[in-house]
Amino acid sequence: MKYETKKIGDTEYFLLDLDQREVDLRVMEDMDAGVDVYYDRRWEETDILAEWLERNHDVYAGKRVLVLGAGVGSETVVLGRLADKLYLNDLSPIALELCEMQLVKNGVVDFDCLPGRYEEIDLPEVDMIVASFLVYNKETLRAMRAFMKESHSDFILMNGNLPDFMKCLKKLNHELIFDEEGAMCVLFKKED
Repeated sequence: MKYETKKIGDTEYFLLDLDQREVDLRVMEDMDAGVDVYYDRRWEETDILAEWLERNHDVYAGKRVLVLGAGVGSETVVLGRLADKLYLNDLSPIALELCEMQLVKNGVVDFDCLPGRYEEIDLPEVDMIVASFLVYNKETLRAMRAFMKESHSDFILMNGNLPDFMKCLKKLNHELIFDEEGAMCVLFKKED
């Protein structure tokens, strides 16, 4: 597999080149198996989130962090560098395999992969949850609301300013971290 060097903040990371044929073939394996595939390209929102995380280490350094819908996102390598323990969740087993390869290439080895729908599987106790672009239609809005009812961790969610995401924010208490280029990053604080 080929990687490209990308500077995030002041740090250089090796990110999997998602434009290579080998990745396309792996994505098609998931599609053929009936998995909804959304990781064949990097989301702009995820890159914005990765930049913010690189500038705000104090938010997650030394913590147990769960990344929902991790895909092959650049935020995972940023988080993995300083998190005490990293947990990666995605519906796609192949996305998790590719993400694992990317993490190892960056020297991150203390992580566990948790395949499946985040709202349906047993997730570990963590200090922080991070997700990018998980609320984009009515189904994902319902899933996020159900998940948030059960969550007991601080949760950073980066998302495009889509109508269903805006509905999500209306019903859940949150703090705006930043609003940039048509996307919002919000913090849901755990209730004490």
